[in-house]
Amino acid sequence: MAKQRIPIPQSVAAEILFLADRTCCVCRNRTKPVQLHHIDDDPTNNAPENLATLCLECHRDTHVSGGFDRKLDAEQIILYRDDWNRAVAARRAPHDQAIDSTSRSKGEVNVKYATSVAEAYKDREEWVLLAVHYNHIGNEDLRDKYIDIALAEDPRDGTVVFLRGLQGRPDLIPSEVVNRELRRLTEHASWNQRARFFMKLKRYRDASQDYVRGVLQSLEEDNPFSAAFYLRELVKHDLIKAMYVEALQKAADEDDLWWQVRALQDLGWERELDSLLLSNAGRIEASKDLMLQQLLTQARGDSDRALDESIEIWSSARYGIAGDDDEDEQEIVKDT
Repeated sequence: MAKQRIPIPQSVAAEILFLADRTCCVCRNRTKPVQLHHIDDDPTNNAPENLATLCLECHRDTHVSGGFDRKLDAEQIILYRDDWNRAVAARRAPHDQAIDSTSRSKGEVNVKYATSVAEAYKDREEWVLLAVHYNHIGNEDLRDKYIDIALAEDPRDGTVVFLRGLQGRPDLIPSEVVNRELRRLTEHASWNQRARFFMKLKRYRDASQDYVRGVLQSLEEDNPFSAAFYLRELVKHDLIKAMYVEALQKAADEDDLWWQVRALQDLGWERELDSLLLSNAGRIEASKDLMLQQLLTQARGDSDRALDESIEIWSSARYGIAGDDDEDEQEIVKDT
């Protein structure tokens, strides 16, 4: 039984038409009359996210299947609508924020590509590839839809890990899957692959350790390309920052002020560093640590005094070679 159509509220209709510049989001022909289309074919669902502006011809294509006519399905309409609304918004933006016509035309080409690829994957029931495709173009709702379909088919452990990693939801990976995958990677000594697995689990220390182990293995096997590739991957994942953050937390747990300062310095977190110094002002002033005292002076905004303190520190510094008998002369200043 057909559902009773509920009139679209005027304010909602006006908003949808405005976002689309009263233009069909598929063919984008401004001369054609338009109407609002219910994406899920439910005439009672007047939620803005369920509405799209279509001309009469494109609207007809949403109801046609088979033969020589094409059918516009719900997912295609969503992609066309979102892409067109972005293009309209960019055109309306102030001149210094607007994208040029070349970028807009590229966007139109991309949505044609996106819908064509999605249709090919659906015809072949490639649910994982569909999830990857929608993740790549930034549609998380459709990505998650096909992740759920793929997971319902009881895929291999590696696929489960991959799909949940795509969502950034390692917490949804069953513990038995995690254990089996770790055991498999460990048995094969696949250190770089295990590092990637740990990345998905957000276990950054374990990931760092395995990346380093894999790089050393590549160098021992005289494979500098592999070593360089995974070193670059380690840096791309910002594992260096993750280790500094872990060091910061460790120093905070141990109430080690010096190493908290060092971690914040290397992270470049200046506000947090100043806050830490000012909140420990009494402790720093009572200490004999000239460098912490100089940093505290900087945090207080007294640049002239900070400069004088810096001159005093470096003027009194002495240089020593590691291995000298006099241990007191083996440092310039306290450092790593």
